[in-house]
Amino acid sequence: MDVDSQAPIDPGADLIRAEDLWFEDCGLIIQAEKTIFRVSRDHLAVHSPVFKDMLSLPTPKESDMMLGCPFVALPDSAEDIMVFLKALLYYDFFEPYPAPVSYAVLSSVLRMSHKYDLPALRKRALIHLSSQFPTKLDDYESLLLQDPPEWYKELVDVDGCGFHSLTVLACSLSIRWILPLAFYRVCEFSSEGQILSWPARRMKEKSRIRPTTRAPYMPLDIWKLDDWNTLQVCAACLASMKAEHRVAKQAHWDSLPECLGLPEWSDWRR
Repeated sequence: MDVDSQAPIDPGADLIRAEDLWFEDCGLIIQAEKTIFRVSRDHLAVHSPVFKDMLSLPTPKESDMMLGCPFVALPDSAEDIMVFLKALLYYDFFEPYPAPVSYAVLSSVLRMSHKYDLPALRKRALIHLSSQFPTKLDDYESLLLQDPPEWYKELVDVDGCGFHSLTVLACSLSIRWILPLAFYRVCEFSSEGQILSWPARRMKEKSRIRPTTRAPYMPLDIWKLDDWNTLQVCAACLASMKAEHRVAKQAHWDSLPECLGLPEWSDWRR
């Protein structure tokens, strides 16, 4: 089957059948790297316009057949195709938010659902992602009272590099509403050296980034909600302090996109 950007077919390669994704009664074989998958062409065509167009081509030549089935070699990694097919065929593999999911699975689903145009699967993945990157301060403060999901903890555990990769992914897939808070997390969890070694042009502007990376605290996290309980002040003073703090915090939140050279919040919420 002659498909644009198709990976070369190597009949002599030592191919591995994908566990749980090889169905003898199905009529399409897909190769990604050295892994082959046997799945339903009709099922893929129903969910993905890209596969529908690909599989609507004339009957393939004998050289594009394997075990009597049409054979398609894809340029994607075997891991991405495995995650993509399992998310499509096994509902409990990638369940809706707030079900647990790893960052590896979430990022693969985002890439593949975008590339092969599966809006329902992409929406499910975006809900997972957006849960940790709100565009309103009230929603952000609610997050501070919750335990973050496993995929988010993975980003923190890799010393900020996870947020680097996330911002690259978001830019490449036009998931732009998470960028202000995602870049904020890059500043929070990464050293100046890490940020300035990252290839994205916006993050290389040393004079603009240095004050943020050297700040002892991140402005949105200087004073957490339960810290007020430690102050021994009268009720009137406490109320006044909370009000002043809220005004300052809202002002910083509103200016966050501009500080990072991004469009204002109202543009992300459209």
